[in-house]
Amino acid sequence: MAAIFKKYFDPVKTKVKSSYINSPVGLMFDLIEAKTGVESAVVAIDSDVNRNGAYQADDVSQFWYKGEMSREDAIDLLKTKPPGTFLIRDSQGFPGSYDLAVKVDTLPSGIHSELDAISCDGLVRHHLIERTSTGHVRLKGCPNEPDFDNLSALVYQHTITALDLPIKLILPTVDIAEDFHPMTDQQQESKKLVIKDLLEKGAACNVVYLNNVDVEALSDELAVAKALNDTFENAEYLQATVVHFKVSNTGITLTDLKKKLFSKRHFPKEYVTYCGLDYETDRFWTYKYNDLEMLPYAKCFGFVSKKSNDTEYSQSENKCHIFVEIDPSQPSTSIVNFVSKVMIGSMHV
Repeated sequence: MAAIFKKYFDPVKTKVKSSYINSPVGLMFDLIEAKTGVESAVVAIDSDVNRNGAYQADDVSQFWYKGEMSREDAIDLLKTKPPGTFLIRDSQGFPGSYDLAVKVDTLPSGIHSELDAISCDGLVRHHLIERTSTGHVRLKGCPNEPDFDNLSALVYQHTITALDLPIKLILPTVDIAEDFHPMTDQQQESKKLVIKDLLEKGAACNVVYLNNVDVEALSDELAVAKALNDTFENAEYLQATVVHFKVSNTGITLTDLKKKLFSKRHFPKEYVTYCGLDYETDRFWTYKYNDLEMLPYAKCFGFVSKKSNDTEYSQSENKCHIFVEIDPSQPSTSIVNFVSKVMIGSMHV
């Protein structure tokens, strides 16, 4: 088999190599060969295949790019589609970025209840695509992901391998929105009533309160990132405690179960501007405190609260409060999704 492959592939390599020999592109491929040991012709063929694949994805971009579609309509469109079906739309909350929404085949770990399923959009997952300083695009918060020249190249690569996505993308052959009808006003009102009912009932769980950090004027994921970096750097100096974390239609209420730092604190709904997970997807909290039972590996999250008349906020316009999950049945993903999409409102990503 190897001999047969060599017989037919060698002429192809020779022909490809003749097309770039003694050219600037050829010098680049030769340099790659010298550094990696991979034949320059193979690099050129692979580059050509990827380029053609990106062209293929671009040819059907009208089927998967839905620039002005809302997050809610994207969810309604995808939730009845096969796993791997996806769309990309312009981000409403992060101008210049994009939202990749994809149908998956399993719920995120820890999603058990109807409340969780509603707040997590069921089997539709969202990933933010950001534009880099060099004009490329990449999945935000995914360190193992490369930069891509454009959206079509990103799409094509993820039809070959999922990389950091939960599932491989399926390139559409027809317009996935051909028979789609956006939610009517009545349907939107019904959804609002469901959310209102959830908030009136409230949702609560126990988490470890790690830290609160002055984040000045920051009020979004940048605030959480800043606070998390500070928290991880100072893990051994923190006074952590277990709190009862309750979300309701009035806001977030924290009750210190050990009465170690405070008795109870309430953050009115109108003061909570953002709630998010640690964007460092491969970073987990592993530091242990002698008086607390904690998971060996746990994800952190935080929420940002605006300045109030409380003296605690006298030195900072905003504070970010950092927590870590301790109950596997109530993971950070569930808490963040409920706060972001149910209490704060359907979060524009």
